Amino acid sequence: AWSGKKRKGETRMKHAENLFAQAVNQLIEIGEKARKERETRERKAADREAIRVKRKEKRARAKQLTFNL
Repeated sequence: AWSGKKRKGETRMKHAENLFAQAVNQLIEIGEKARKERETRERKAADREAIRVKRKEKRARAKQLTFNL
C-alpha cells in the first residue's frame, strides 16, 4: 500500500494536469526571457542610433562653423 512517503530512488508518476501546468509555465518563462532579450537589443540599437545622430549633428555644426568664417 502507498504510505504517502517517498522512498529514496522511488519516483511517482506526476499527474498529467501538473505536467501541463509546468509546461505552460516554462513556455511563459521562455517567452518572457526572449522578450526581455529582444527589448535589450532594441534599446542598444536605439542608443547606437542616437549616438550616430549626435555625431552627425556635431559634424554638421563643425562644418557650418568652418564655412561661416
